[in-house]
Parts: sequence; C-alpha cells; structure tokens
Amino acid sequence: MSLKETYDDLFFKSSEVQKNLETLKQRMEELDTQIQVIERNPNFLETDVEPLYELLWKARIDYKKQQTEFHTLTLQLQQLNHILEDLH
Repeated sequence: MSLKETYDDLFFKSSEVQKNLETLKQRMEELDTQIQVIERNPNFLETDVEPLYELLWKARIDYKKQQTEFHTLTLQLQQLNHILEDLH
C-alpha cells in the first residue's frame, strides 16, 4: 500500500469515526432529555429511568472510545501529511 493509499484509508476511517461520534452525541442528548422528562414527574420510579441511565452510560463509554480513536487517527493523518509534503 502506498503512502497516499494509507492516507486515504486513514482519512476514510477518521470520517467514519467522526460520523459515529456525532451519532453517539445525538443519542446521548436524546437519552438525557428522556430521563429529564421522566424525572419531572413527581411520581416517577427508579425502574422507569434505570434502563435509560444504563444506555446513557454505555453511550458515554462508546463515545470516549470513539473520541480516543478519532484523536489517534487525526494524529496519524497529520504525521502522514507531513511525510507526504516532505516528499513533494
């Protein structure tokens, strides 16, 4: 695989991860809103929100993992970009 192909592959992966981050962020906001709506009811039960909190927790973990992967890919792209610029 050439450097240009490697760069293109990393760029594609970073774009996909960035889309995943946006989707996860939106999902976390939706879950947070659902939780707030339920908790505004003075008679809500913990069992009403517990599954939502679990989903929110999992989404946050996934978000952090995806964020770390995105930062790693971004650094790799920057380094590869410098190498490609030096070759030209």
